[in-house]
Amino acid sequence: MDSSNLAWKIGMCARGLAKISTLVPTYDLERRQHAHRIIRISGSYLRFVCGSDIPLADFDSDGDGSKQNSGVVRYEIGKDHEFLRDFFSTNGQFILGVDAPYDSSAISPASSSAKGVAIGPRNGVRAPNPRLCFSTRSTGYLYDALIGADIIHMVIFASDLGGPMRKALTSLSSELESPQGFFQKYGARSRFNPVLVCKALPSEVALILDVDEQLAGLKEYCTLLYDDRAPDEDAHSCYEVSHARGAVVVVRPDLWIGTSCFLDDVDSLEKYFGEWLLPVPRPAVKGAYVNGLAKHNGSVKGANGSFTSPSSEVLTEGSKSVG
Repeated sequence: MDSSNLAWKIGMCARGLAKISTLVPTYDLERRQHAHRIIRISGSYLRFVCGSDIPLADFDSDGDGSKQNSGVVRYEIGKDHEFLRDFFSTNGQFILGVDAPYDSSAISPASSSAKGVAIGPRNGVRAPNPRLCFSTRSTGYLYDALIGADIIHMVIFASDLGGPMRKALTSLSSELESPQGFFQKYGARSRFNPVLVCKALPSEVALILDVDEQLAGLKEYCTLLYDDRAPDEDAHSCYEVSHARGAVVVVRPDLWIGTSCFLDDVDSLEKYFGEWLLPVPRPAVKGAYVNGLAKHNGSVKGANGSFTSPSSEVLTEGSKSVG
């Protein structure tokens, strides 16, 4: 967890993509508490194995110890069964790495209930990984679509693309295309991976996106996934998303939830990204690929993985060709 938490932050700052003074300190804020808890819970279990009553390490000399001592189950000699029951019921999920929440920060702010809560999981926890359909011939898990060591993922829960959320989807589509919107402002597909999760068949989604020009931004920039599981186990239910309002979930490169909002509240994402990302120095080129070459922060990545400067290759947005 330490390496996955730190690597993308250093990488983005080193490449001038994020604010060093804001992003780098979150490593200490997020990981220090986990390191302390690991030391304490392993220490408490070791004392049980050894039958020792040596005091546990105290990392909270300046506070009341309430947060620092979370997860600690103290062993009392002779009460083995009680210790094992309490220890694993308290720390089992943390030991497995699926319940390791981070404190609030600029990249995982405290969930706000001013406009309601868009999803069930709170900010600062590992993003759930439900099973989804990728095409008529393949299925997988959400993480299979969240690829990229320094890519910020935006999982857009859009139900059947209709009903009361169509207006919100239209606004989001326009936001993705607008040069003044957060998506283009902060690098478009060179920094973001929009994933559209639809509760509809692939043919139905294709028809809607082909016919409705107001959804052109979603069609151009989003990876399409299809939520074909039973209603009680599908991705919308896994994230506890309302089919009437939908949601946008920002998943960090390390697959922790950064923030979330309703589809009709995407303006809040401008403020969120503005806290720690740096705008691109020039307008982003539409689309992630140009004649099979991937755009990457102002450079073009070829099939061999090497990068070439735009100064040596001219990118034409209208024709999307390399001259």
